[in-house]
Amino acid sequence: MQRTSLTITLVQMNVALGKPEINLARCQQLLNSSSTETDIILLPELWSSGYDYENFSRLAATTPAMLEKMAQIATTRNAYIGGTLVETDQGNFYNTFFLLNPRGEQIAAYRKIHLFSLMDEEKHFHPGRKPCLIKIRGLAVGLMTCYDIRFPELSRNLALKGAKLLLVCAQWPQPRIAHWNALLKARAIENQLYVAACNRIGRGVENYYSGNSAIYDPWGTTTLRTPRRQGAFSATIDTAEIEQTRTTITCFKDRRPESYK
Repeated sequence: MQRTSLTITLVQMNVALGKPEINLARCQQLLNSSSTETDIILLPELWSSGYDYENFSRLAATTPAMLEKMAQIATTRNAYIGGTLVETDQGNFYNTFFLLNPRGEQIAAYRKIHLFSLMDEEKHFHPGRKPCLIKIRGLAVGLMTCYDIRFPELSRNLALKGAKLLLVCAQWPQPRIAHWNALLKARAIENQLYVAACNRIGRGVENYYSGNSAIYDPWGTTTLRTPRRQGAFSATIDTAEIEQTRTTITCFKDRRPESYK
């Protein structure tokens, strides 16, 4: 049965390059600082390692242990938890968004489709091939990672398949933060759904990350905007807003796909 409200927690954290144990401890500390009961915990992109290209083999080997720790968090907090980790498969590396349910079971592994060439991501990762849509407490949820939000085709594909919420994890740098804010809001408005996005914060090797994690409702109104610091920040979404928006402005009914070819 679909819930009419869901609480989402965005864990906005700094990421120590190539140091999974430090990042895991930081994530747990930030979660422990919040007493809010939540349904979904969202972590940043590559939250356990950052873009430590030179050590991907070592970092991929830690992914099973990180998933075990995520499972422990999920069961302890009775919440879904998701974020991307370095995955290896048949000699290839993937930037994979793993989602676990409150029983600690992996229910999704979305491999990032759009790789960011400005950071040479395509030289180190293989792209994913398939969008990912799953159910969380009866609500259809699509998974996206960082650069994916620049491609409206993906979010529209997920919306047409029934998505009512998009979860986005990212390492989006400060120089392009205006794009981040605009794109997240646009994805919410054009698809008439909720968008919850968790970005990292802090100084990286080449970039500064300002966080700006956020949740937007189907009208494009800001439900949550995080302060510029580390923390576990929560907000509750009202899923009834989705149908209200779609009933008031009937974008999906008024589409003319035969004219888009």
